[in-house]
Amino acid sequence: MKFVILGHLMKGEDLKMFFPFGKYLPVKLMETLISFLPAKKSFIKLSHFNVLGRAEGWMLGVALTPWQMMNLPKEKVRAKILEAVLFAQDKLGAEVLMLGALTSPLTSAGLWLKENPKVKLNINNGNTCTAVISIMAAEKAVELANLDFSTIKMAIVGAAGAIAEPIVKYFHEKGVDLILIERTKEKFDRLKPCFFRANYELSCDISKIKEADVVITATSHPTALIRPDILKQNAIVVDVAEPHDVPANISELRPDVICIDGGRVNWGDIDLKMDLGLPKNIGFACMTDVILQSLEEKKVDYIGSVSQEHIQEIRKWLLKWDFRLADFTSFNKPIPVEKFRKIKH
Repeated sequence: MKFVILGHLMKGEDLKMFFPFGKYLPVKLMETLISFLPAKKSFIKLSHFNVLGRAEGWMLGVALTPWQMMNLPKEKVRAKILEAVLFAQDKLGAEVLMLGALTSPLTSAGLWLKENPKVKLNINNGNTCTAVISIMAAEKAVELANLDFSTIKMAIVGAAGAIAEPIVKYFHEKGVDLILIERTKEKFDRLKPCFFRANYELSCDISKIKEADVVITATSHPTALIRPDILKQNAIVVDVAEPHDVPANISELRPDVICIDGGRVNWGDIDLKMDLGLPKNIGFACMTDVILQSLEEKKVDYIGSVSQEHIQEIRKWLLKWDFRLADFTSFNKPIPVEKFRKIKH
């Protein structure tokens, strides 16, 4: 089965690959120039690879930075995404495409693309595997710290988003005391029908996470939005966002806090033939989602909200194909197990 993983540039410096003298040009100038490229020239084929001899994949990158993805007119960004999708379909012969990083929220988790009559391939927004792996990471971190879900508070930032919604439902059902953070009260409307306990608080004030022992953050914000000073002493943070919601110097400013790189999976011997900026043999959970779908040869869409049915499928497929939660890192540096054991004390 043929599949494509679609992403975008992760930082301004990545623009240098599009310009012959990029290393001499300021980032702002390159951002301005690249934004004027016609949609059909606004993406790049990054790699071509094989998965276990059973699936064939490509990596495509939209030539925009996170800031541009979120701040340029949505119609313009969507046009560039659509052209990359049609290239994957018509030129590469892809049967399924995964929407990576900000390409998912900017297409309404894939729903916008499926409304276009030109799009015939199946779309996977990668959110299900990311949610499953995030839940597994939070549970393992709590276990390592010898904490108890019945006595701690958990904050979930971006709680009504496509990734966080199933995480909220899971821990709500487990009876965990939740602090749910969103930008506006209206965003909570999609969550309210799933609540049947009184163990939650809704807030638009991100500083409320200072009350939480564990924080899961999964927003589509283009820059870090969680300040070190609003985290509780000895807090554990599972940062699922790409780009990160927590600043890179968190360990220097708050050595008591454990910040875990979220959404990471041990891939074993799979080689994407390009540098994702991750440790060896480690891949993103969203990419794992479409890899598993291709290995299972499932020609269906996984778009919009995450279904409980697909969550159970992903759990089975992870076991079947021996994909495991990656060892914990913080900005790609290993986190010693001893650091977790100090938290309860």
